[in-house]
Amino acid sequence: MSNLSSRRAFLSGSAAGIALAAAPAARAKSWEGIFVIMQTPFLETLEIDEESLRKETDFLCRCGAHGIVWPAGAGETNSIWHRERLRYSEAVVKEARGRTTVLIGVHGANKFEAMEYARHAEKIGADGLHALGPGDGSSDPDILTDYFQAIASVSRLPLSIQVSTPGMTPHFLMGLADKIPSFRIAKLEGSRTPHEVTLLVRQGKRRLIPSTGGGALNLFNEMERNSGGTMAGAGLADIQAEIWDQYHAGKKKEARELFTKFLLAGVLERQTGFVLQKEILRRRGIFKTVTMRSTRRFSMDEGDLRELDAIMEILRPHFRA
Repeated sequence: MSNLSSRRAFLSGSAAGIALAAAPAARAKSWEGIFVIMQTPFLETLEIDEESLRKETDFLCRCGAHGIVWPAGAGETNSIWHRERLRYSEAVVKEARGRTTVLIGVHGANKFEAMEYARHAEKIGADGLHALGPGDGSSDPDILTDYFQAIASVSRLPLSIQVSTPGMTPHFLMGLADKIPSFRIAKLEGSRTPHEVTLLVRQGKRRLIPSTGGGALNLFNEMERNSGGTMAGAGLADIQAEIWDQYHAGKKKEARELFTKFLLAGVLERQTGFVLQKEILRRRGIFKTVTMRSTRRFSMDEGDLRELDAIMEILRPHFRA
């Protein structure tokens, strides 16, 4: 083995929520729900596998994901160089063909690089932007504010911002929303994420949509707090989407039962890392390899693979694609 539907929909660019029903092939652009952080597929040569990246995009649309994000942290952004980000972000947008909301990652080493990615994302027809903090990891509020304002200054697209430094507190994010009208989604990270969802909902009066990370391990707790969704891995996107859709259709019991099953994979990912997502995508016929640029070590042993066998057997009846 080698190294190995949304509760609240928003029209793009509009500040008002409009509930819309649409067939999967023409899904209304959503700003809440399951926004999948895409994995980046690599060939054995470590080149990006464009065919598999396109297949992943199509797969996520067919899974019913409310949005997709590329590139972001779980997609090994730091290993992808400038020209690749421009080329393959366009491939993702083209393959999605308007079937789901597409956020393009625009974070960079500094604001000038991030501004170029933001201009390009709007040019190629992305629905929105997704940004982590600057590459130096600064927590200085003035530096962070300048960086995100610079991104917003060159694009009219809605902006999703992911907490990536200690300085990006809920209060900082709410203040930033007052300065950046296009700032729409706050992706929260960390051990206190469910509590921060409550804070943004109550004090922020939903100026920002609180989305979350953490592999969706607290998804049910967060939905109970009126969260706006989560951004987790790609391999089980259809399971996450079904949990979200059932919950917001009033089928909380069914949603909780499925979430309990999904947690088996979440716990395994804590042990193995993101390579688990690639292994699931390989098993589902989307990726050719599980190769990662960021590490040459395959972090799953035979016991992990057997556990994944059992998990997939449990979840298979819920697969949509």
